[in-house]
Amino acid sequence: MKTILPYSLLSLTLMSAAPVHAEDLMEIYRRAQQNDMTMAQAQAGYRANLEKRDQGTGQLLPNLSLNASHFSVSQDIRQPPPAHSNDYDSDAYNVLLTQPLYRHSNFAAYRQGKAIAAQAEADLAIAAGELITRVAQAYFQVLAAEDAQEFARTEKAAIEGQLQLAERNFSVGNATVVDVHEARARFDLAAAQVVVAENQLLAKREALTQLTGSGSGPLARLLWKGNYVPPDPLDMEAWNRVAQEKNPVIIAQQHALRVAEEEVEKNRGGHYPTLDLVATHGYNKNGILFSPLTYEYTTNQVGVQLQVPLYSGGITQSRVRETVARQDQAKAALEQAKRAITRLTREAYLAATGGIAQVKALDQALISSRKALESTLIGYESGVRTGVDVLNAQRDLYRTERDLSQARYNYVLSMLQLKLAAGTLSEQDLAEINKRLVMTSGTPN
Repeated sequence: MKTILPYSLLSLTLMSAAPVHAEDLMEIYRRAQQNDMTMAQAQAGYRANLEKRDQGTGQLLPNLSLNASHFSVSQDIRQPPPAHSNDYDSDAYNVLLTQPLYRHSNFAAYRQGKAIAAQAEADLAIAAGELITRVAQAYFQVLAAEDAQEFARTEKAAIEGQLQLAERNFSVGNATVVDVHEARARFDLAAAQVVVAENQLLAKREALTQLTGSGSGPLARLLWKGNYVPPDPLDMEAWNRVAQEKNPVIIAQQHALRVAEEEVEKNRGGHYPTLDLVATHGYNKNGILFSPLTYEYTTNQVGVQLQVPLYSGGITQSRVRETVARQDQAKAALEQAKRAITRLTREAYLAATGGIAQVKALDQALISSRKALESTLIGYESGVRTGVDVLNAQRDLYRTERDLSQARYNYVLSMLQLKLAAGTLSEQDLAEINKRLVMTSGTPN
């Protein structure tokens, strides 16, 4: 007589494990902030580019320099006679103060320094937003890989039970050799899938380690309550308008265009005259030729100095043409960034809204798959369904569980990607997700 394979071996309703210490999403994020090398490079670049603002300001401020010298002079005088020698010390120093009054290039450099600093802030915001999404993606990829591993192991155990049942039934004449061979083939395939799932989990954990700089233990898991919140507002073009205004990639390109424009002005300044206020204070103490005496004096000068460029071999004109071309390049890059952000925003919006529909459909498919398995088991017990039918129903259930798990994580990530594209992503968004985590290991219900 056929016996029903215990449902505990077939069901993918996995019980939550006992609470254990687990790292949550914010803990992983804080570690990544401190140890991620991509973020470290972005922060160093930010600090370096901020200095451009002070360097630009310095071009408008006075320059003060000091030159000093001391020489020991020995003279042998032969003509006119009588021949004699004259030894003396020569001391001098000169203090020079230059205050630019009008330098077209310097004013452009000042504005350019501010634009570079503003671009640096936008670049750092890009890196910060990308770190949030990279951490979330790595974190949930580990959870998804853990789910896949658990599903693969449970499927293997269920198929093993079906194989044992098929072999017992075949030995007493209640099953065909086809049932045994099919169950054996499915079991071998399930064993291979367990190995693949375990390797994928190791790879995903290694990716997380690369972000944090060290390995991590069990991770807190998402607690699903069926509350999938759609994007707010539920208007794709509204999200795109926000992105065009707030996305840091576009903002960075806007500042890059300003930098290019000021570079043009800096080089055009090579055609313009310059006017400086100059003040000097000098001191000299020297010996006198043909005399053992020395003379000592100080000199003070204050005035303005005008320089008018006349001809530089065409270098200035060439540099202006070069920087104008760079400016056109920056304009094209800005337009390209706007178009790319439009595409990314729309794709993220569609992924978020479509993800909700997909999760809801898979939730319903899971219910149907469980009922289908129950019906198949009943049919198998009564002799109207075969072992192959049971294996197929098991396979469908496990695939639905796996797809649902991945769809849930994709939904969360797509919402973060949408906010990243719109330029509104912050740590608070990560903290809100973190509130839904439970400190347990094992796959979620």
